[in-house]
Amino acid sequence: MKTILIALDPSIFSYGLRQIIATMPQATRIETADTLDAAMTLLDTQGFDLFITDLHPEIFGPVREKCPGIRVMIYTAADEKTFAIDYLLAGADGYLSKSAKKEEMEYAVKTVLNGEKYMSAMVRQEMLDQLWQKRRADRKGMGIY
Repeated sequence: MKTILIALDPSIFSYGLRQIIATMPQATRIETADTLDAAMTLLDTQGFDLFITDLHPEIFGPVREKCPGIRVMIYTAADEKTFAIDYLLAGADGYLSKSAKKEEMEYAVKTVLNGEKYMSAMVRQEMLDQLWQKRRADRKGMGIY
């Protein structure tokens, strides 16, 4: 059985997300926390496979210290194009917009629980575009193009 800790603001998102995850075929135990302090207390006393939050990337280190091997997924209303890549590079295992549909949320949770990274198609394309631009600039500087 997989264990998931959800710490979202406002808590209505935790409730909705909990309901979606509960309908998924994979057996899960779900805990919720309304604040970072409450989440950290739960991490001190219980082991979790996945931490879903809209909090800032500076918590990744402390969360992983308390619960080594935990996967972290950001679920936020912040603009994907602006923030997703930075969060993923900072250590998030997944990034999902709160505007995502139920099916995408289920897929994202399943993907991250299976040890893979998750990002939307738009974010994946943005990362590829940035990589392509960097590679072209590097090669141009070397006189290849």
